[in-house]
Amino acid sequence: MKSFQILVILFSALLTGCAASSPYDYSATTDCLGGPWSPLYDGGLIGNPNFDSGLDEWDKFGLGKVELRTSKYVNNNYMVAYDRKMATDSFSHIFYVQKDLYYTFSDLTAWFQIDEGSEIISAFVQEPNGTNVIVGSVIAKSGCWSMLKGGFEVDQNMKVQLFFAVLIATFSKNTDIEIWIDNASLKPFTKAEWRAQQNKSINKVRKRNVRIHVTSEDGLKLRGAKVIINQTRSEFIVGSGTTSYIVDNKGYQDWFVSRFAAATFNNEMKWYYTEVGPDMENYTVTDAMVSFFRQNGIAVRGHAVHWDATNVNQYWVKLLAPRDIFRAAMRRVGSIVSRYSGSVNGWDVMNENMHNSFFEEKLGANASAMFYQIVRAMDPQTPLFLNEYNVLEYPMDLKVIPWKYVEKIREIRAFTGNENMPLSIGIQGHFLLKPNVSHIRASFDILGATGMPIWLTELDFRRGPNQVFEFEDVMREAFAHPAVEGIIVWAGWKPTSCNERCLSDKNYTVLPTGCMELCLVDSNFNNTPAGDVYDKLMKEWKTTNVTGYTDKEGIFEEKVFLGEYSLTYSHPLIPRPVITKFNVTRAKEPLDVWVSL
Repeated sequence: MKSFQILVILFSALLTGCAASSPYDYSATTDCLGGPWSPLYDGGLIGNPNFDSGLDEWDKFGLGKVELRTSKYVNNNYMVAYDRKMATDSFSHIFYVQKDLYYTFSDLTAWFQIDEGSEIISAFVQEPNGTNVIVGSVIAKSGCWSMLKGGFEVDQNMKVQLFFAVLIATFSKNTDIEIWIDNASLKPFTKAEWRAQQNKSINKVRKRNVRIHVTSEDGLKLRGAKVIINQTRSEFIVGSGTTSYIVDNKGYQDWFVSRFAAATFNNEMKWYYTEVGPDMENYTVTDAMVSFFRQNGIAVRGHAVHWDATNVNQYWVKLLAPRDIFRAAMRRVGSIVSRYSGSVNGWDVMNENMHNSFFEEKLGANASAMFYQIVRAMDPQTPLFLNEYNVLEYPMDLKVIPWKYVEKIREIRAFTGNENMPLSIGIQGHFLLKPNVSHIRASFDILGATGMPIWLTELDFRRGPNQVFEFEDVMREAFAHPAVEGIIVWAGWKPTSCNERCLSDKNYTVLPTGCMELCLVDSNFNNTPAGDVYDKLMKEWKTTNVTGYTDKEGIFEEKVFLGEYSLTYSHPLIPRPVITKFNVTRAKEPLDVWVSL
């Protein structure tokens, strides 16, 4: 045991010395390539990452066989697991890992191919007690290389074994598949380095230098002009779920308007809410909610046009024949989209259609793609979203791994007429388990490689003593990632959802009836600890009360968060200050704002 502790100490010293010089690499691809990229960080902790030294550092895992092969086309070596007997038969690499470090595959990255078909390959870390923890998955194909990106964190110093498995085989017996691997890498980060990388990314993608040029009316550069900058709206949108209580509860209205830039209705825009019975549409509450948010300049997400789960569709819909389901569903699309076109900033067209298939079973395999096309035709300016759970929360859910999400996007776009359809990526984020932050970042990387905007659409966390820390960790991770454009915190308030009974209950595994997992305020709109975290982050991510004076060139320069601004400027020669507005959008070069007195 003592020798293992010495190894860990030496290993930690090595990490501290090398990690700071190698920042996190956000690069990823969802293309299946003719040859893999070179191993990042020269492989990091993985010895012999590109198999230039044969199979050194690697071993067989399970009952199959392994061998080294060389590509005829790109002249690189790779490792093959073949003659496999079980799903987990593959190859492995052993590491000594340390508590409180993030281990990520790119940062793990590895490139995979199989000899026939297309299957999901998952990476696992096996702990000394035999526990297998999934740390990433990829769809591997025959004839090209696909990139797996994932990550993990451990809660103690230990020796672990990295191995790979084909758990679900769709086109063949999974033991018949050969698994090929090449150019693997594993990169450790301390928590301080992880946070520093977040801050670096925020500084790069959420901020921009602004130069305020102050001149007199005749163009003279004014030195010593006083400049005050205040942000009035952020480009990065953070909103909340909401309930119908927003319509007539003044306390709820004041609290919401003072904090959020967007709203998602928990239920009040869904089909089962607006049409309880056939031809019994009622938009009274929904209209009132939309009107309130429009009056207060708060964006509304269209959640949702349809929901693909059988149990949430009305009883009368499920009793209809397929042709009548089609008519009712089309009437619903026409009703909701025409009513709120121009009033929403995005449509969840078919909610959770990777886990569910009600409309596909009733109307055919292209049902979702058809509805996306119809909504696009009716409202061509509003972004259309997919919206799924477990993408980040539960890596073991292979239905919604990032590569499956990309596959679903391609499926929708393959429908005739949808070829160039812009789509956006909705990830719900209901974290009932501890978030795996390195897996979250890797998932953002893969999905971000599509070039499509990512939103966290329903973010909440299990109640308990660690909730506030998990909330802050995921909020920071999302805000820092270049591909993420918005967050909806799932904190729709009701008088009974965050009362004393809900907040004091200590049975964290069972949610009390009527209570919410994430409460930002109590029943009197006093902040909870989670509410304090939210307010802290919003203050940190906003540029306020920046005051300075122009130099001899009449310029005042400051790096500010992207968004809309109020600018107040004055000069001793001018009797009163002047107020104007400007907007800071994303760009590499500084924004020049010219004003005159």
